[in-house]
Amino acid sequence: MIKKMLILGLIACSIYSCAKPDKFVVKGEIKGKESGQIQLMKFADGKWVVEDSTSLAKGKFELTGKADLPELRFVAMGQQEMVAQFFAENGTISLQAWSDSLDKTVVKGSKSNEEFKVFQLELNNLSKEAQGMQQRYMSAQQNGDQEGMKKAQIDYEAMVQNLNVYAKNFIREHKKSTVSPLIAMMQFGQTISAVEIDTLIAFLDPSVHASIYVGELKKIADKKRATDVGSMAPDFTLPTPEGGTFTLSTTRGKFVLIDFWAAWCQPCRQENPNVVALYGKYKDKGFDVVGVSLDREKEAWVKAIADDQLVWHQVSELKFWQSEIAQKYGVTSIPCTFLVDKEGKILAKNLRGEALAAKLEELLGK
Repeated sequence: MIKKMLILGLIACSIYSCAKPDKFVVKGEIKGKESGQIQLMKFADGKWVVEDSTSLAKGKFELTGKADLPELRFVAMGQQEMVAQFFAENGTISLQAWSDSLDKTVVKGSKSNEEFKVFQLELNNLSKEAQGMQQRYMSAQQNGDQEGMKKAQIDYEAMVQNLNVYAKNFIREHKKSTVSPLIAMMQFGQTISAVEIDTLIAFLDPSVHASIYVGELKKIADKKRATDVGSMAPDFTLPTPEGGTFTLSTTRGKFVLIDFWAAWCQPCRQENPNVVALYGKYKDKGFDVVGVSLDREKEAWVKAIADDQLVWHQVSELKFWQSEIAQKYGVTSIPCTFLVDKEGKILAKNLRGEALAAKLEELLGK
């Protein structure tokens, strides 16, 4: 009789209380806000999507959504003012957020979020170091201190390498987590080849292959294949700051650096003096540059062009990351460059600093 009761209990558990939840419920509080409308948001197919919305009641709220595999979600107030980000997975999630900072968010009930938080903490620490290096670089630049600029740049590149090593180790240790393909997309989507992305996806556990982030990695790989070394650089015609348009294919017969950048991108601005020097050295030997800005505001874009003395072709859709040409080239982070030969074929990708100088010397002489 006891054995029969145990079997019945197990059956009931499997049907009811032990069934895997088919949605998630976020029970939360926003410190510093008593009332107002909030939304549960996700980024899908290149745009923000509202998954649920509600009103705050004395700072507290409840939102629901669904995630077949853990996915990143955001809580926003008003006109998409993000107050919290977290990894959602079906079940009950407790969230405490502060209206003045994403970094303070405390989340319970999501293992994936705990994993993501570990990576974020290291990323935040390195970001603070990077800000200090950028300030050192700008200060040295203002003082005409070439040695100081070089030292700050070397330190910055070393920090980026450290972060890449940390990210690779994290992915290696969490191959069953959907956090890993997101980190791979964030850290390596721009810098590694299509073949390397294929290898990375194959390394991940099959249980996460249905993740939207693996899907995004596959899209990036497909775009990279279209802009691999040896492929024809996709042509484009885009607006110039003066109100006209410029077409890439008009530069045929020259070696061309297509430089994706933005006024708000500090690493881009740090690299600009190097490109200015190389353009001055080689522009009469068959070298040209086309800057493609991912800015949103024309005023900031034009000011950066003037401040950094960028005298080559400049174009922009002023669409930020929604830039169609950036998507066509598979650009997921900036600075990002493509060196194109006289026939319009891609010779190299993401050459900067001494690597770019060495390549141009190889092609055009000293």
